[in-house]
Amino acid sequence: MIVGRGRCVGGSGGFPPPPAARPLRHARGQALALTLPLLAVLVVALWWAYDAGQAVTEKRRLAQTADALALSAATWQSRALNFDAYTNRAIIANEAAIAQSVSLRGWSRYMNDLLLKTAVLTAWIPYVDAATLSLQRLWAGLDRGLQPGLSAFEGMTTLVDQDIAAAQRAMHLATAEVVPASIRESLQSGDSRVSLSVGGEAALIAWQVEWVRFASFYGGAWRWRQKDVLERSLDGFTTRRNNTWRPLFGVDIVRLEKRGGTDLIGFDTWRALDTLSEHQRRYVIFGRMREQVPLVWAAVQSGIATAARGMHGNALQVNPAASRAALSSMRRDRIYRGLPSVWDLSAAQRAQFDPPRIPVRLVRRPASAGGAADVLGLRSVTALNGQEHVLQPASEPTSPPESTTSPADAMFAIAVSTSEFSRPSPRADAAIEKPNLYTPFWYSRMVAPTVPERVLMATLDGDPLWLASLPR
Repeated sequence: MIVGRGRCVGGSGGFPPPPAARPLRHARGQALALTLPLLAVLVVALWWAYDAGQAVTEKRRLAQTADALALSAATWQSRALNFDAYTNRAIIANEAAIAQSVSLRGWSRYMNDLLLKTAVLTAWIPYVDAATLSLQRLWAGLDRGLQPGLSAFEGMTTLVDQDIAAAQRAMHLATAEVVPASIRESLQSGDSRVSLSVGGEAALIAWQVEWVRFASFYGGAWRWRQKDVLERSLDGFTTRRNNTWRPLFGVDIVRLEKRGGTDLIGFDTWRALDTLSEHQRRYVIFGRMREQVPLVWAAVQSGIATAARGMHGNALQVNPAASRAALSSMRRDRIYRGLPSVWDLSAAQRAQFDPPRIPVRLVRRPASAGGAADVLGLRSVTALNGQEHVLQPASEPTSPPESTTSPADAMFAIAVSTSEFSRPSPRADAAIEKPNLYTPFWYSRMVAPTVPERVLMATLDGDPLWLASLPR
C-alpha cells in the first residue's frame, strides 16, 4: 500500500476506487437547425444580388441602345443636311458653268462681228487686209462650231441641275420619315423586348415638325436666295467684260468704250450682251462724254423670252444705241430650264431655330428582364407559409402591353442627339461662317436631355410631375 498526501492508491481498505467513465451522449440535429436558416438567407441574398446585377446590366444595355439609336438618327440627319449642301454647291457650280458658256457664245459672236468690220476697214491696207480677212474667216468657222456645241452643253447641264434638285427634294422630305422608321426598325430587328415609349413616339413626332421648320424651300419667286449666291460666285469675265481705250495718245477727247456682261434675267433666262461704241465730248473739247457711233454689238439668250433688262456691265447706260442694236439682233433659244428650287437656311431661321434635336426614350417592361427563373430553371417556389409562387421567365412574357404598364415598374432610358455645324479649320479670311446648306460641315453628336424634354416624355409615359424631370 502506498500512502500519499490525502490519497490512498492500490489497497482494498482505505478509499474506494474511482467510478468508471460514463459514455457521452451526442445531440443530433442541432447544427442543421442553425444551418438551414442561414443557408436560406444566403440564397435569398445571392438571388437578390444576381437580380440587382441583372437589372444594372439591363439598364446599362438599354441606355447604350438608346445612345446608339439617337446617334445613328443624328448621323442620318447630318448626312441629309450635308447632302443638301453638296447638291446646292453642285447646282451653283453648274449654273456658273452655264453662265460662262452663254458668255463665251456672246463674246464669240461679238468677236466675229468685230473681225468682220475690222476686215472691211482694213481692206485698203496692203498685207493687213489679207491677215485680217484670214483671221475673220478662221474665227467665223470656230464660231459656227462653238455655238451648237455650247448650246448642247447648256441643255445637258440644265437637265442635270433639275435632276440634282429633284434628288435633293426627295432626300430632304424623306428624312422626316426615314429617321423615325429607322429607329423603329432597329428596335424590331434587335431586342424585341425593348420598344419606344409613348413619350418617345411623341418626341419623334415633335422632331418631324422641327425638321420641316428648320429649313426653307426656295422655289418660284423665292429663288432669289440661290440667285444671290450664284451671282456672288460668277467670275469677272461673266459679269463685266469692260474696257476703255483712248486712241489719241491718251487724250480724253475720243474714247472707245467696251461694255458687256452676262446676267440672269429673272430666274429662267441667261442673257449675254457685248457692245463697243465710239464716245466723244458733247462740244468736241468740253462737255460730257457720250456715245456717238455704235461700232460692234452682239447678244445671245438662253431660256424663256422676257422683256426684262439686265445690267450687262452697265452697257445699257454707257452704250445705249449699241445695246438696242444688240437686243434687236439677239440670238434666242429655249434650252435653259431655269434656276432650280432648293432647300436652304435663312438668316431668320438660323436666329430662331437650333438644329433639330432627336430624343429617343426606350422602355423595357418588368417581365422582359431575365432573372433567377431563367438562370436556375425554377418555375415556382414555396414560401414559409406554404403558399406557392409561380416565376415567369422572360421567354414567356405575360405583362400587359406597354401602354398599360405601370411606369413605376418599367425600365426607361433616354438619349438625345443633334447635328452641329462646325468647320474643321478656320476660314482663311478669319470670317465666322454661320450654319448654312451650302457648306457640308454638319456633324452628329450626343447632347444632354433638357428638363422640358424629360418632363414631356415622362409625363406622357405616366410619371407623376414631380418624378418626370428626374433621370430614370
